[in-house]
Amino acid sequence: MSQKFRPQMRIRRGAEFALVLRKGRKRRNPLFTLHVLPTEGAAARLGVIASRSAGDAVRRNRAKRLLREAFRRLRPALPPGLDMVAVAKGPLAEAGLNDVEGALRDALGRPER
Repeated sequence: MSQKFRPQMRIRRGAEFALVLRKGRKRRNPLFTLHVLPTEGAAARLGVIASRSAGDAVRRNRAKRLLREAFRRLRPALPPGLDMVAVAKGPLAEAGLNDVEGALRDALGRPER
């Protein structure tokens, strides 16, 4: 099984982001806010938002990369049909990958690896 972050693993359309943000359950931690919405889709998907409040362009891009990689690592343990939108906060860009993965695992209710 390929471990790449493929397009079918991403939330890409604005309407899909809006739906998850509006109807999803919100889970907060110091690194990001995670909105989770169970759907009827075939696979767990992730969308990432990093506004200017998360830092300059370099920090925002690092934050997005960290979130995507943490999701990619946890994805095999996630139930199918789960749409998530992560809204990055400022400290995320300074965190390590293990910290981000742990925070994502906690936000999702500690799925088994």
